Amino acid sequence: MKKTILLLLIVVALITLMGCGYVEPGNIQAEVSDFWDGIWHGMVAPYTLIVRIFKDVGMYAIPNTGWWYDFGFILGVTGAIPLGWLAALISFFL
Repeated sequence: MKKTILLLLIVVALITLMGCGYVEPGNIQAEVSDFWDGIWHGMVAPYTLIVRIFKDVGMYAIPNTGWWYDFGFILGVTGAIPLGWLAALISFFL
């Protein structure tokens, strides 16, 4: 059971770190972000907020597809918060 929880925490940590990639200032994103990008950006938004203390990174993609990107961002944020609390509770009780 402990190995499974540890593996789950490692996977969540790796997924989180994948969203913290550095983009050089002045580089313009070639494609427009869509619904799926909005979900991903929303999921990493709580962690990006912490990273913003140390580096200048963006939390919201511009240009984007508008309403669909916003909807995906909100879905991602609401999905990321419970997962973060779950990881915190699991690590507290281990």
